[in-house]
Amino acid sequence: SMGNVRTGQVIKLDYRKAAVMLMSGFIALLFFKNSEAASRFVSRGIEVSVTRLIPSLFPFLVVSSLLLSSGLGRVIGKTAGKPLCALLGISGEGACAVLLGFICGFPVGAKCAYSLLGEGKIEKRECERLLAICSIPSPAFVIGVIGEDVLGSRPGGVWLWLICAASALCVGIFLRLVSPLPTTPAADSTVCVARKNFSTIFTSSVREGAESMLYVCAFVIFFSAFLGALDAVISPFSLPQTARALLFGLFELTSGSLEISALEEGSRFAICALTAGWSGLSVHFQTMAICSGERPSFKPFILSHAVRAVIGYLMALLLGGLLFF
Repeated sequence: SMGNVRTGQVIKLDYRKAAVMLMSGFIALLFFKNSEAASRFVSRGIEVSVTRLIPSLFPFLVVSSLLLSSGLGRVIGKTAGKPLCALLGISGEGACAVLLGFICGFPVGAKCAYSLLGEGKIEKRECERLLAICSIPSPAFVIGVIGEDVLGSRPGGVWLWLICAASALCVGIFLRLVSPLPTTPAADSTVCVARKNFSTIFTSSVREGAESMLYVCAFVIFFSAFLGALDAVISPFSLPQTARALLFGLFELTSGSLEISALEEGSRFAICALTAGWSGLSVHFQTMAICSGERPSFKPFILSHAVRAVIGYLMALLLGGLLFF
């Protein structure tokens, strides 16, 4: 029986290696055969990174690191985050990650949660819970890009961000009911901050923010190139515009949003809620890259985004009819 178990393990590992090789080969072939299209979309990815992502994300990546390093983040979590602690069954530090994630957008909340895990202020299980809740698009992106550019309605963008936040909270409440976290804190409740002067904390925060920003831009640019190469393959098949928008949104939220803008006005709001809830594989891999090292499990993170996409879509169908988006 031991021999059978070992044989089964070897076969399982071979299947995984074969899957990885097939995926890698497919991506390489896709780029080699459609290099010109990929290059064009790289330019679009760079433009999005410079004009949209860096201005809206980089300052908040630095600020979130600064709040955690200085100990102010815990104070915010213990005061302003009290309703979240009660609603989601998380710690004060966890409430800070959720607040920053909702206000600043991904990947700020995820970076905050992983930093708390690395500092020993939360347990691994709570970190996985936070990753499932706190990673939503920033209000600046949803209102400014999706609301104004795609929906043609700034109030529509506000409602869309509220849907993203509400669907994340619904997932958090459900997880608390079916799998509550331990009530005992993972660490001492007092704020313990290393004695460092402000210049040390500030320079470290800027460096960490720049590293995280580099990850974000790299994935956005790569997935833009990937979608450019993929578009060259699927263009002859004349897919319906809704299918194109969903396919692009599956991989990258900004590219998917640009495709949604070509849909009929009545269907844009619900499709935007669906893609914003899922957020795109680009965001998923950005989060994995930021949470490098001894990482928590990302199965709850991916599954929660799929559930949030469905919840957001249903909410948008209801609200879209009432609000005429």
